[in-house]
Amino acid sequence: MAQYAETQGKAVPDVKHYKYGMNLDIAKVVSVTPSSSACGVVPARMTYEDSQGELHTIEYRVQGFGCPHGG
Repeated sequence: MAQYAETQGKAVPDVKHYKYGMNLDIAKVVSVTPSSSACGVVPARMTYEDSQGELHTIEYRVQGFGCPHGG
């Protein structure tokens, strides 16, 4: 992500923590962290450009897909 910001001549954005109901102005998704192989809820990040061309990184929680399945 830092390399993308540098090649675009933009500042590396600070990470903001997502809160339910936040108004996100997403014009272009730049990167999303890959889904986790961990079991349980884990942090993930998305970096995007807004309609003004500024970069933002938001951190949110996702369910990891590495939990063993009972059977």
